[in-house]
Amino acid sequence: MIGVYLQNEEEREPAAEFFELFKTPWEFYREGESYDVLLSTGECPPLLGEKLVILYGSGPFLFDSNHGLTVDSLRGGSIVHDGYLDVPLYGEAATFPASDTPLLKVKGSARSAALVFNTGPRKVLRIGYNLFVEIRHLLTIGQPPEHAAIPSLDHHIALLRKWILGAGIPVMEIPPAPAGSDFMVCLTHDVDFAAIRNHRLDHTLAGFLHRALVGTPIDFLKGRSRWRKVVTNWKAAFQLPAVYAGVMKDPWTQYAEYLKIEKGMKSTFYFIPFRNRSGNGKSPARRSCRYDISDVRGWTAPILSQGGEIGLHGIDAWNDVSKGKEELERIRQATGTNEVGVRMHWLYFGLESPRILEQAGFLYDSTWGYNDAVGFRAGTGQPFRPAGARTLLELPLTIQDTALFYKGRMGLDEDSALELCRAVIDKARAFGGVLVVNWHHRSLAPERLWGEFYRKLLGEIGKKRVLFVTAREAVDWFQERRSAVFVRNGSGVRVSVHGNGRPSRLALRVYDPRSICLDSDVLHKVCGRTAEATEFFACEKRPPCPNPAPFSMG
Repeated sequence: MIGVYLQNEEEREPAAEFFELFKTPWEFYREGESYDVLLSTGECPPLLGEKLVILYGSGPFLFDSNHGLTVDSLRGGSIVHDGYLDVPLYGEAATFPASDTPLLKVKGSARSAALVFNTGPRKVLRIGYNLFVEIRHLLTIGQPPEHAAIPSLDHHIALLRKWILGAGIPVMEIPPAPAGSDFMVCLTHDVDFAAIRNHRLDHTLAGFLHRALVGTPIDFLKGRSRWRKVVTNWKAAFQLPAVYAGVMKDPWTQYAEYLKIEKGMKSTFYFIPFRNRSGNGKSPARRSCRYDISDVRGWTAPILSQGGEIGLHGIDAWNDVSKGKEELERIRQATGTNEVGVRMHWLYFGLESPRILEQAGFLYDSTWGYNDAVGFRAGTGQPFRPAGARTLLELPLTIQDTALFYKGRMGLDEDSALELCRAVIDKARAFGGVLVVNWHHRSLAPERLWGEFYRKLLGEIGKKRVLFVTAREAVDWFQERRSAVFVRNGSGVRVSVHGNGRPSRLALRVYDPRSICLDSDVLHKVCGRTAEATEFFACEKRPPCPNPAPFSMG
């Protein structure tokens, strides 16, 4: 059991959320209780039988002066590492004199960011940053695009797990992926444009014609595109009169093609609730869309019959409760579903958005991501409860097509984009959670023609042990995981899970410090073998058990 002793009350919420993501036995410190591990963000309370004490914070602490430590401040944005994992720091931090065996070093410096002390029967780790200040930043502000490739929050979890095991203490946790899978995958599609025939003499059509007739040939001459794409885009441009006349199929109506490509995988489509609404405030006029959910009623039944999900592509729901309710009701009427998720159009979002979306009645949001990068804005792929929300979960967006390919954003060629996506997929495999892909509805069609790349991306994902789910299914699974409770039971702990009677895919994993290779970056290997720990059981969803079986930590 980990006891958590906080310096101030502001740390309580991010601490509690951290341990929903690192699902291991813990509790806030209670005087008189003994713990295997004591984690403190200030001066230590009276110690009992703790084997490991971890002091997080920039200090200086009494411990520092007692051990003759010279504490210097570290500027925000610095990166610390343990030889395997990089961790960007965003809050106040401290460094210590260079050590032969530092736990963490500051990149580009001889200074240490974390040290270990053996004080009699216990180890003390002095960490130069406040863990929960970092977690609060990641889950409210997020990482800048330059750190998008680093799952920083997952690295914090991996380091803490590694340090506990290094002290000879077993670690029990419910991993962030269903039993039998390394991670989950949500294939999602923002539907900004339902049909090109809705656009005549507007900026959307002008952009299409410029990219199709001018941009694609330039890309071909630069070696960034194939001649086949040039021909396809020119052909699409010259066929527009026939499309407008209704004698040719609209090339931007692609939902049926997605259902073919994703057969057996499931996907989630986010639809606009009202046409010709750009949004309140200073939203530019071109944010408005030329269709709404009522125009595509024929799409909903095929999507839902294939196990898919329909959510809201919100306009004003992010900053207006009443308009959020109005937008939500449009999706409910179209689908007959009460529980609806949302992703905001253009990824509009603010600090108050989680509270507003929850009050409007949404089950989850999936806006938290980048328009100009791919990766981990929150430092994790796990759904989390954002500040200001009580029930709503945030499902982070990981990979977005327009971020990869649009000029003015990342502007990558397909080979570079696939290499980057492979790296993100590998991190999802290593740390679990959900890989959320947003491939816009029109991206299979001219002038984008990103369908071939999308198929390659699905092929790369399919090589891993993954479970394809809708966004709602992913959120439901993590809600169940959050319901699991570890309770003291003599010298051990017991775990119970609240459920609805259906079989669950939760697993309980126990790491044995005697067999773990600590010089591994994520502890996903045991001395060269494939399984990193013992998964004792897959829980069954059932009502809370009054006397669950105990599992010893000692």
